[in-house]
Amino acid sequence: FCGCFVRQEREDATRRHIIDQCRCGEEHCDVLEWAWDDGIPHPNSHIERGLVMFHPVYSQGTAMVRGNRALRMGMCHYWEIKMMSPISGTDMQVGVGTDQVDLYSHQYSYGSTIGLDEHSWGYSYRGVVLHRGRSYFFGKKFTQGSIVGVLLNLRRGTMELFINRVPQGQAFHDLPTDANTNLYPMISSTAAKSQMKLLNAVSFAENLQYHAMKTIYRHPQLIGELQSYPMFQSIVKRFWFLRQDDKTYNTDREDRVSKRPPEVLENAVLLKNLGEGSSKAQDETDYEVTDDVYGNLEISHATKDISCSDDDLD
Repeated sequence: FCGCFVRQEREDATRRHIIDQCRCGEEHCDVLEWAWDDGIPHPNSHIERGLVMFHPVYSQGTAMVRGNRALRMGMCHYWEIKMMSPISGTDMQVGVGTDQVDLYSHQYSYGSTIGLDEHSWGYSYRGVVLHRGRSYFFGKKFTQGSIVGVLLNLRRGTMELFINRVPQGQAFHDLPTDANTNLYPMISSTAAKSQMKLLNAVSFAENLQYHAMKTIYRHPQLIGELQSYPMFQSIVKRFWFLRQDDKTYNTDREDRVSKRPPEVLENAVLLKNLGEGSSKAQDETDYEVTDDVYGNLEISHATKDISCSDDDLD
């Protein structure tokens, strides 16, 4: 999807230039209905427009940032976050949380904090989703250059996830829809000098127009016909993120996810305070995790360990 980023071991000298120049996937980025909240002190994060740099000097824990306005209940919301830096460390997450989430509670310890309790729902770069301290492997992992999309339906209380604009299915169906609940987009990272960029943030009503376009966009050959009518051009443009092009839409993905056996991995990616042991989670592939503290140097800790390790603390 993005060819700008070279392999991590060769990119140190060019990382800043590449991050500044990469515009892959940003051709539709013209609507931002909210931004990252720079009115809240973020001692471990630097916010510049839509770009967030976590742990600009070094990492000593988990940094969290949220949107500057609550998402309107009864509406659908779609936003995209681009991973601008190498993906590394204990965890980097995208998700949502209520105003009950303490953004600073884990700043001196490493862990997966979005989804740690009942007030937040998170998606990890390892393809893991978390809520109420429970996690399970859900979809594709994402890496540097990936665009993570979140489609939140606050009429039905569901969250659907996208990787590089390919639907991964419905991750959650228990989000609050109460008008008295304030729900915010959130991101978090434990990795030094890690960066995420907000590309799009739109909202719309769940109506017949949306459902019709969702069906039409599964058949790209119909889009050209629809665009030939001036009255429909603005509608096609409005729902551009539903477009599949030549990608395969997994029509049975949502059904398979909803019928997944309740074999959740208790405490697999949960916060581990200093001095506590780590928990192991089984994945189908091995991968190396680059150290949080040392700014993405080639210092790796144990494979298949998605909780805090000793290397996080050194």
